[in-house]
Amino acid sequence: MKPNFDAMSRAELRAYVLEHRDDEDAFYAYTNKMTSEPALAHGTQEDARDPVRFAEIFTRVQQLKQNLSNQSD
Repeated sequence: MKPNFDAMSRAELRAYVLEHRDDEDAFYAYTNKMTSEPALAHGTQEDARDPVRFAEIFTRVQQLKQNLSNQSD
């Protein structure tokens, strides 16, 4: 019996896919989750070194988290 991929977090599903590389259902569930759930931040190491850019990214991440929290309420 296969686990409930929809109930798994992104990290849990990734770990499962890495352990069960031949499980196509798990792979497709993972790719669907990756495309349907937004990533919180994009940036480079240079962005992390620039205090202004870092603050902008941090603010954007906080806003995304708040939006996701509001959607689940």
